[in-house]
Amino acid sequence: MSAAPLVLAQDFAVADHWPDSAGVFVSGSSHVIGHDDGVPNNVATGTDMYQNFREPVSVRMNNGRVLVLCHAGNRHSWPERSGQDLAVTYSDDGGQTWAQARVAGEHGNYSMQSHGLVYDAQIDRVMVLYTLYRWDYAAINGRGTDAARPAVQATLDRGEMLHRQYMIYSDDHGETWSEPRDITHMMPAEGENGHFGACEGRQLTLGDHAGRLLLTGGLRYEADGGSPSRKDLFVWISDDHGETWRKSESILETENERNYSCEARVTELPDGSLLYNQRTRHTGRVQARSTDGGETWTQLEQVPQLKASQCNGSMLTLRNAEGNLTDTLLCSLPTPGGRSNGVIYVSIDGGRTWPVRHDMVAGSFAYSSLVQIDTDTVALFYETNHYRDINVMLLPVDKLLED
Repeated sequence: MSAAPLVLAQDFAVADHWPDSAGVFVSGSSHVIGHDDGVPNNVATGTDMYQNFREPVSVRMNNGRVLVLCHAGNRHSWPERSGQDLAVTYSDDGGQTWAQARVAGEHGNYSMQSHGLVYDAQIDRVMVLYTLYRWDYAAINGRGTDAARPAVQATLDRGEMLHRQYMIYSDDHGETWSEPRDITHMMPAEGENGHFGACEGRQLTLGDHAGRLLLTGGLRYEADGGSPSRKDLFVWISDDHGETWRKSESILETENERNYSCEARVTELPDGSLLYNQRTRHTGRVQARSTDGGETWTQLEQVPQLKASQCNGSMLTLRNAEGNLTDTLLCSLPTPGGRSNGVIYVSIDGGRTWPVRHDMVAGSFAYSSLVQIDTDTVALFYETNHYRDINVMLLPVDKLLED
């Protein structure tokens, strides 16, 4: 007899047919190749242990390898600014086993964040764009802006920029990575805080813009001392295989910076149009569409069926057995009320409605990433254990398509 569904709330119940999850990045036990300067505390068992793993992004490459990248922090007290490096692992057997994680990029005691991962299938290159927070995390005691202020001020007193933007890439499916390339000069307003959405980007496959690379994100304008003042939300575009990047027309420019985020996902639909789905600071999501390869976007609209905590989420268009895009979309999110209880919403009409919700993960669930491994399987990566670990679930597509 199968176990009864796990019921945690009046409207949340995990069914018994979903597979168990497995740890991919686990704080205190994942030895990451190339890392030997972790800060030991009551979580770590050695000096080469990262204290937290955050913001997973994933891709499937031409050779079938599934790669997942995250930022790996040296402290847990402030996981967004804890001297993060970028760590990566991969699977060559459909997610059953994973290679030992390795460092993809690092900048000493500075923090790499707001990363976007995109794969160019035409040249078989995987790229990561990110922002570098240029103050010494080791000089900060505590969490948040107030705790960081002395270290931030020290950077400003030296006449240095608080943020710079970089790109790294791999031409051997994540085995080795290039040295960081400074792309700060490509930002629409040099010196402002460019974001790359903590997302997996897309390479367009249909229409006049096939081959174009897209990453969601934006620009965060900041007053003196690094306090945000307004945001410009848009999509980053490259038409030369990642050599140069430019912004689309703005999706939203706002001084209400707390209510909107540069964190979003974009996906391609079978008619060649694009759907953009963005995090907000309330319990809903907003969407926009493009019919010109991401150059311009419709006005943002509320999506009342997508009920979620204020948190990043992932979105994916399923492909059929012939490899063609379908009108079936998946969106992974935590339920309202906190970063817990992970769900996947299903749309069968290109994201116009989201009538089906599958309750997937009970307990801690924050940022997530979806990737289709093959016709039958989708991988769901998600933050758990209060930003310490990243787990994966291998989900049967036929179960996801059940009402």
